[in-house]
Amino acid sequence: MKKHLYTMLSEYATEDVLPMHMPGHKRNHAFQMKNPYELDITEITGFDNLHHPEGVLRELMDHVTKCYGSEQSYLLVNGSTCGILASLTACCRRGDRILVARNCHKSVYNAIRLLELRPVYLFPDGDGGEMEHLGIAGSIRKEAVAEMLQRYPDVACVMITSPTYEGIVSSVSEIAEVVHEKGIPLIVDEAHGAHFQWHQAFPKTALEEGADLVIESLHKTLPAFTQTGVLHARFQWVTKTQLEWALQTYQSSSPSYLLMASIDRCFHYLEQEGEAAFGRYVKNLEAFREKMNTLKYLALFETPQKEISKIVITTDAVGVTGQEFADILYKDFQIELEMSCGNYCIAMTSVCDEAASFERFAQALLVLDGKMGKMVQKAERSHSTFRYTWQQPERVKYSFEVPTCDTETIVLKKAAGRIAAKDIYLYPPGIPIIVAGERISEDIVTLLLAGQQAGYEVKGVDHGTTEVLR
Repeated sequence: MKKHLYTMLSEYATEDVLPMHMPGHKRNHAFQMKNPYELDITEITGFDNLHHPEGVLRELMDHVTKCYGSEQSYLLVNGSTCGILASLTACCRRGDRILVARNCHKSVYNAIRLLELRPVYLFPDGDGGEMEHLGIAGSIRKEAVAEMLQRYPDVACVMITSPTYEGIVSSVSEIAEVVHEKGIPLIVDEAHGAHFQWHQAFPKTALEEGADLVIESLHKTLPAFTQTGVLHARFQWVTKTQLEWALQTYQSSSPSYLLMASIDRCFHYLEQEGEAAFGRYVKNLEAFREKMNTLKYLALFETPQKEISKIVITTDAVGVTGQEFADILYKDFQIELEMSCGNYCIAMTSVCDEAASFERFAQALLVLDGKMGKMVQKAERSHSTFRYTWQQPERVKYSFEVPTCDTETIVLKKAAGRIAAKDIYLYPPGIPIIVAGERISEDIVTLLLAGQQAGYEVKGVDHGTTEVLR
């Protein structure tokens, strides 16, 4: 080992890198902790038990519940992933059919496989414009939900993601109304929307809009440690005992008190300073966008469906991929972005980004935009055709059936027509392009090859090969 991880982290902490990515505390010095080893305990006298909270942890859960107006909110220390797994486990029996948005996170697909569920898909709305051109998933329409529920009356629950990685929000209230007419629950992965509750400039939360189970990652957009989250529940269509059993199943039996203390500090901050801090945050976002109005070659992707905290930069006009642009931004300005895909990249902001951070980011983009003019004439050079495609796949087997099948490894170029043995996706965003058990089309092969050529690491493809059913 050349360097220990702790050494690498310590050295990185001294560097002047601007984090335009999660976690939401942004390594802000205002959120310092004393020696973590002094604070790291187990379930000792007086410190309660997450799986049977009666003391300080119960008080914290009740405080979060009151903040959001849920019937009960739960602390998550295994990330939103465990909240998603628990939610689907609480709402489904093995073998149930579920209605799920195709652009859901891989953890949803893992739950589907684990619980042997039979998914039918909702596809994000294509606007026929820039969103579709970039491969950004649109919102889920209530009409699509209603149509699928009529076609499949045995659906046990509905699962969607809102907001998406890029900040696209669906009309959860309309979808909830349609779902509840069928007497089934609506689960919303709101991992990227934990900040919605705290300022009117952001959309209403999925809980306010009528969802039954809502999963939020605190660490994505609020000042909390990585791996922290909350799950908000209403119990008209969900059984409380089943949900709590599922949470105990998927959460560690030795939950970290450091992570739970981070959740506590996050909500203390929101209660004491949230109103003023979010007011400054929204003004900083507005000022940043005003500066971006002078861009000539780069552009910010905006749509009425998108919330304002996510900054999506498109490189479509200048002949560089999102990854190439992110690399330039880091090399020349020491600014680290959250992710890139095709011809766009994402900067994640939070209430902990100070005005100076927005100014530094804005100036870097303006300087690069000035240099990009020389590259426009070469735009044909490396235009990435890699983008997520939202098409109805041909399912040959359900994903839970695949592990019992014989498989073989073949060259990706020859995979058209074969049945995928693994999910294939980019991480982030962790949305499967093809799911195990689906037939790989020629278009998918072309898409994956383009992704590799553009410099992206495609999970499920290893050195130009992939695993398929024999």
